[in-house]
Amino acid sequence: MKITGHPIALAWHQYRHRIALACAILAGGALAGWGVYAVSYERQLVRVERASGPRLDRFATVLFAPPARYTYLPHLLANFRTLREALEQPSDPELVRKANVYLNRLQHSTGATALYLLDPQGTAIASSNWQSKGSFVGKNYAFRPYYTRALEEGGAHFYAMGVTSRTPGFFLSQLVKVAGTDEVLGVAVVKVDLTMPSITDGSGEILVTDSGGVAFLSSRKDWQYRPLNELGAREGASVERTRQYEGVLRAPLNLHIEQQLESGAAIVALDENGRTDRFFMARRPVPETDWHVNVLLPLEDIETTALRLAVITAISIVLVATSLMYLWEFRLWLRERERSRTALENAHGALARQHEELKALSEELRVQSFTDSLTGLFNRRYFMESAERMLGTARRHGEPLALMVVDADHFKRINDEHGHPAGDEVLRVLARVLLEETRDGDVVARYGGEEFIVALPRTGETAALAVAERMRERIVLQKVVVPGGTLSVTVSIGVAVAPRGAAHVEELIRRADAALYEAKRAGRNRVQAADLQDSLLTG
Repeated sequence: MKITGHPIALAWHQYRHRIALACAILAGGALAGWGVYAVSYERQLVRVERASGPRLDRFATVLFAPPARYTYLPHLLANFRTLREALEQPSDPELVRKANVYLNRLQHSTGATALYLLDPQGTAIASSNWQSKGSFVGKNYAFRPYYTRALEEGGAHFYAMGVTSRTPGFFLSQLVKVAGTDEVLGVAVVKVDLTMPSITDGSGEILVTDSGGVAFLSSRKDWQYRPLNELGAREGASVERTRQYEGVLRAPLNLHIEQQLESGAAIVALDENGRTDRFFMARRPVPETDWHVNVLLPLEDIETTALRLAVITAISIVLVATSLMYLWEFRLWLRERERSRTALENAHGALARQHEELKALSEELRVQSFTDSLTGLFNRRYFMESAERMLGTARRHGEPLALMVVDADHFKRINDEHGHPAGDEVLRVLARVLLEETRDGDVVARYGGEEFIVALPRTGETAALAVAERMRERIVLQKVVVPGGTLSVTVSIGVAVAPRGAAHVEELIRRADAALYEAKRAGRNRVQAADLQDSLLTG
């Protein structure tokens, strides 16, 4: 039948089936694109969630690495005879002068920001900066938590803006008592710098917040000293009473949660400067503090990637469907399309192979991050993390933890006389012997240079000395092949054991290192146990 009428009506009648099919194809492509967007978005969120945990843990470790080396210092001050005498007789000018001089000298030798003594009322009677214009002497700091908590708990730490120096710092304190009694002499205080570590292992922003939610450290300067949300009455009163952020506290960020994830992370929004930014936010508590480390990753990159993939998918579906629709009409074009599809599959295959290679490389880099490349042992960083966990377990269960420092005797002479390749082979031989003489669950690591370190959980002093002696005897019997013959090597070993209520790992290492020094001084090729009492702490 011949149809007449308006040209548009004629065109519609002629192409109505193709137009309907084209609309169906577009709708299907849009639906598929939306599905791809949703799946891609969720998968990227899962990937970000999995990556944020280790990143936060690493950051917490790096954050406390600098001030951790000062944790022994308040105990040293609290037990030093000159300082205790000044607290016992604060009206004696000569004793106070000696205390000031000692604190000043110790500050310069340790690199601490300030050292000072508070009397039982919280007034500073001696300080490392006693001669400076901003001296702490005579100032009362009884309102500071590092003072009040020290009276209640024996020691404390606290981050705040200095009310006298006007500079921020990390304060560590230790209660000083009359020997053998509960009578309080005062509080010893150490102030050190606690700065934001450089962020190199990912995008986004890092915040360190206190118990009230104030970001006292931030990778973004304009977010520092800002609460995540409006401070409550209790938190605000605490900040005002302790003068923690005096002169620097700023308006809150007012982050509000849009979506709470099962892992504890959340999607949050920040309304500022007339725009709204959305972030993925994860947080971890910092061990032994009431702080949290927070990472905020902008969702813009995730959304853009998901949108790009959705658009590509939708367009691909439309193109393929359109090609099928015109199959009978464009056979030659279909062949070209088939070649394009094959090329695309090859590209996807290449990308898949590259992805597998990248996964393998990532695993290799992960192993390298805690392994010494020369000996195959754990490195120092991994050892410190493992030893902290071991010491925590030992404390909880009342078990001993033995630690030994092993050092090759006359190692420099080996390098000088036989060359560094020979020295490297000596280190590999020592590493092999140490591994063979330890158990599953012990940790053996290269501590640096020719020095090794071994942690033996659930091992007392007698057993640890026996293990160390076996190591020393086996090493004496080893023959290391060098150009022109063989050589023998000996080691000196220092052993320290952490009993119940032991100090930090750094203190245990220091005791083992001191024992090693005694072994060296006594002639080398021997094992030396550390005394349980720290000679520095006895004054």
